[in-house]
Amino acid sequence: MLSRKPAYKPQERVSKSRALNASILTVLTLLLVVMWAYHTVWAVKVMINRPYGSFLNNLIFGPGTLIANTGVSTKIVSYINTKLVEDKIDSDHKKYI
Repeated sequence: MLSRKPAYKPQERVSKSRALNASILTVLTLLLVVMWAYHTVWAVKVMINRPYGSFLNNLIFGPGTLIANTGVSTKIVSYINTKLVEDKIDSDHKKYI
């Protein structure tokens, strides 16, 4: 007798905890994008209005803090991504990502 294989491949189910972790990461990333937009507008205003005195002080407080904020936020999001989502992917599935 011939064994019949199903005509479709069964879909793998995404666990609820992984979906929740991905949702948390998405919300965090969206909040950081909004924060970066606000910080960018603030940094431009600092460079235009020069409230901190000399050009060097304004450069450090305006764009300097924006660059630092971007670097720290990117590191935090990548760390959370590694801990929440990537560690839970099976090793045979990682090769497809």
